[in-house]
Amino acid sequence: MGQPKVSIITLSAVLLCFLLMFASEMQITEAKHCRKHSKSWNGKCFHKKCNHWCMKNEDADYGNCSHGDCYCYNHC
Repeated sequence: MGQPKVSIITLSAVLLCFLLMFASEMQITEAKHCRKHSKSWNGKCFHKKCNHWCMKNEDADYGNCSHGDCYCYNHC
């Protein structure tokens, strides 16, 4: 009767390990973004406006200012 309990515990531990590995790989792949200079932004960059501009007009995930220029970020 002791043998089935060990098998269930072992199976549960292996399943948990696979789930944790799968979840960590998903986070790694989702974190990769490529940066491109905005094609249509003019003037000084303001973070909130750049972010909104990139998402609305350039179909990006988000936008951010760097050295006064607006950059749009998409999944690579």
